[in-house]
Amino acid sequence: MKTYRLKCEILSPLHIGTGHELTPLDYVIKEGTLHKISFEKYVLAMDDAERGRFERLIEEGNLARLRQHVSERMKRGDAVYSVEVAAPVQALYALKVGDVQNQLIVAPFVRTGEAAVPFLPGSSVKGAIRTAVISDLAKTSGLPRPKDSKEEYAFESQVLGYKDGKDDPFRAIKLSNVPLKHDVTIVREVRNLSKKRDGGLQANDIQMICETTHSRVSGKEVTFDTQISIDETLIATRIFSKAFTLEQIVTACREFYRDKMEKEHQKFYKNSSVSQWSQRLLDTPLGGQAFLLRLGRFSGVESVTLDNYRNPRPPGDKGWGSSRNLAEGIYPMGWIMATVVA
Repeated sequence: MKTYRLKCEILSPLHIGTGHELTPLDYVIKEGTLHKISFEKYVLAMDDAERGRFERLIEEGNLARLRQHVSERMKRGDAVYSVEVAAPVQALYALKVGDVQNQLIVAPFVRTGEAAVPFLPGSSVKGAIRTAVISDLAKTSGLPRPKDSKEEYAFESQVLGYKDGKDDPFRAIKLSNVPLKHDVTIVREVRNLSKKRDGGLQANDIQMICETTHSRVSGKEVTFDTQISIDETLIATRIFSKAFTLEQIVTACREFYRDKMEKEHQKFYKNSSVSQWSQRLLDTPLGGQAFLLRLGRFSGVESVTLDNYRNPRPPGDKGWGSSRNLAEGIYPMGWIMATVVA
């Protein structure tokens, strides 16, 4: 097993979700902090009279009063975890917590079990690497473009030259989950912006509240170390059609993701209100064995599908669509820089 250390930095806000959502009955926001509620602790802390009032509210189905009850009576000790909240979300919560027409849904960051520590899934990093490598191989494969989802499912195996998943060469590439520090995330709005004909950007009326990481471009550095391992023993004992070296992986990722960052800037952000933030990303030096990755929700279809084989091809100018989702309406999302270190 050859193992290489990767020193990583989150360049722009990143959101990797859980598939679940938080409603105002799952959390409260107080003094700039979101507290995810443990209802077991919350209910056990009530005396008999208060528990009776709470149960009557549930029976009545009065969501507005239930929200208010939770907001007023929840204590810090009732929290599973707590997260910083951006000022616009604080203001929105204070204004709308009693308005059941506003769901105030929050998409949380993925966390471990009982410890509730935010973490970066190794599968997300591996998936981003896989996309870049397969996209590079597909360019010279000579294979026809898939016509439907069934053909798309088989296309990657054709590019990699395997029929059985046990012979997928990416089985030999391993990355572990990376726990992050408790203070690296913040609950903020994600705004959907459309490109206008004059090149400017216009915010659409789509409310999204997500727990994202801090990042270099948004003003707070977040770094972490991880490892990538290549299992030579597995390669030797399986009949893989291909075996990837670290150099091949670094080269494929550098070319694939840098191209996406440049084109997104040119086609979407240049000469707009977001230009300065996108340019900061472009100015990130990629020396030595450094390479870009794009992870998580809001990465954009171009960063998670294959060049020349993108299907379905998004609408707009040569497949780059007409809108993007940005943290606080200004920060492109999901960019990470990884550097191989000795």
